[in-house]
Amino acid sequence: MNSFKIGNKEFGIGNIHFSMEDHLVHLEINGDEKILDELSGEENGRWGWALYPPRLYFRGVPYDGESIVIDKGNLYDYDISLYMMEHNDFTGILKITDEHIQIQGMVSMMGELLPVSVSCSIFS
Repeated sequence: MNSFKIGNKEFGIGNIHFSMEDHLVHLEINGDEKILDELSGEENGRWGWALYPPRLYFRGVPYDGESIVIDKGNLYDYDISLYMMEHNDFTGILKITDEHIQIQGMVSMMGELLPVSVSCSIFS
């Protein structure tokens, strides 16, 4: 199942852009706009301020066929962020197989540390 969760809210999967050149990962995963519209319409909802669905991106990150671990020690060595009206620091693990992407981690958003979980097919 394709999933993009921040905290306990499901944003679904919108566009996915993935490429790998010279052992560098270029990945962008967007939440689904229709699901954001539903969430932003919830009365007293947490996500009413968001104009765009979340976008998690990894640009030019070295990949050797194993998991990529992003922590405070290497976070600023690469272009990695969860963008949702502002760039938010992401730490966690990215796993890529021939057909699947799995991301687990944490994002600092609005002064709060929230879990992030993404699971999707590369060919969605």
